[in-house]
Amino acid sequence: MNNRLRLRQAVTIARLELRRAFFSKRAFWVYGLALFPAVIFFGHGLEVKIRRDRLSARGLSSPALIDSAQKGETVEAVMQRLGKAANDYQWESRRRVRAVKSESGTTIHAIEPAAEARFVRLNITRPTYSGDPTARIYEFEVYGPDSPTNLALHRPATGSVPCSDDQGPDKAFNGSVSGGSSDRWCTHEWDRFLQVDLGTPVMVRRFIVKHASAGGESEESDTRDFNIQVSKDGKIFATVVTVTGAGYVDERTARRTLTYFDGRREARLQFTDGKMVSRDNRELLNFEEDRQVFAGVFQFFYLRLAIFFGCLGIFMNLFRGEMLDRTLHYWFLAPARRDVLLAGKYGAGLVASGVIFAGAALLCFAMMLWPQDPAAVQLYLQNGGVAHAFWYAVAALLGCVGYGSVFLAAGLLLRNPIIPAAVLLAWESINGFLPEILQKMSVLYYLQSLCPVPPPSDKSAPALLQLLLSPAAPASHLGAILGLLVVTALVLWIARIAIRRMQVSYGSDV
Repeated sequence: MNNRLRLRQAVTIARLELRRAFFSKRAFWVYGLALFPAVIFFGHGLEVKIRRDRLSARGLSSPALIDSAQKGETVEAVMQRLGKAANDYQWESRRRVRAVKSESGTTIHAIEPAAEARFVRLNITRPTYSGDPTARIYEFEVYGPDSPTNLALHRPATGSVPCSDDQGPDKAFNGSVSGGSSDRWCTHEWDRFLQVDLGTPVMVRRFIVKHASAGGESEESDTRDFNIQVSKDGKIFATVVTVTGAGYVDERTARRTLTYFDGRREARLQFTDGKMVSRDNRELLNFEEDRQVFAGVFQFFYLRLAIFFGCLGIFMNLFRGEMLDRTLHYWFLAPARRDVLLAGKYGAGLVASGVIFAGAALLCFAMMLWPQDPAAVQLYLQNGGVAHAFWYAVAALLGCVGYGSVFLAAGLLLRNPIIPAAVLLAWESINGFLPEILQKMSVLYYLQSLCPVPPPSDKSAPALLQLLLSPAAPASHLGAILGLLVVTALVLWIARIAIRRMQVSYGSDV
């Protein structure tokens, strides 16, 4: 009779506490944590359905015809056989390359007719292709009409302040480019110019500029934009050469992507200059891949994070929240044993967390199935899919059973329960690196043993990390359930002792 009365009291307390468990402002964020993966899967499915409808509306192509497209075929041949594409995207790529047959780092500039000049000036507006503001000229040569003689060789030179004393303007007129950085003119100044005095006014027709790569530096350091001016008196200058992108030409490549759809696969045919270079067939949905993704989400997000922190928010609040609100003493004055109060509150937290997280896991599972092919889904459900959903829900529920008991006890025993929560999270996080016997001393080990599909492994992880990570062999379903229940019973027994000895003093929260 007493046991029956205690059971009724525990049920009554649980019913009264359900509101706190479901709608506590301190734990309302739990719903967002639980529903987040389902929202992601729903968004993915919605995007796939919209894309499938859009591609289908533009016409379906035969899978055999799509597979018949081969590298080297022309756009015209492919479209004649496959018909109009669902998507046809064309663009032109462009890259800067050296002009054909030009000497590396050297540009030649002839003017017609020849001009009379004593002073020749090189003005640099954009010194490099890389964006480096430093101008570098290894040699600047000036030639007259039909003359092989460099009129500027060893002539007096001036220019912007050089980068260093051994890189002055005279180095650009010494007839050499092989001496490294000390055999060039270099400047960091904003007004970059290099000027040579030919001695007397002479007729000039051709200029040769040897840039950074002529001296062995990177082509990106070659002068990009500059002009050449001539003057008879050194005061009035006339521009005779203007250069943009010196020594380079634009190489243009026509590119095109044709997209065909056969109802299941999206095929992207890539063409370069009118010829096919690749074919990328991809399924809009890969059922097996999505199942693996769900298994990873469930084990790495739900079990390790969502249920862990969700139970922290719900169960910790059952006693600790009442201490903060200074209402716990009302329960202690009620005509009910304290272990009955513990059972009632734990039951309320378990119902709330179980409904939230087991329900959210099943909703996420449904969102994973929603956009898939109906025939494939039906076959999956008939061959183990229903069992998979069941065990995912059971794992979520037992996660609430195990973690809930731990956080309920922590709320009773400790003034700052966040510390044991952090310790427990660290223990669960390194679980796979521990010896097998220690792995079995965690809630996570038993929960993972209940999961019907193992999570996807990270094959790109370092070999040493994979060697250290050695998960223990999973327990049987019965063994996992019994193990969790034993751990839960032990923790609740400790919580029962704690609540019996507990004295309410709101000043110290004990």
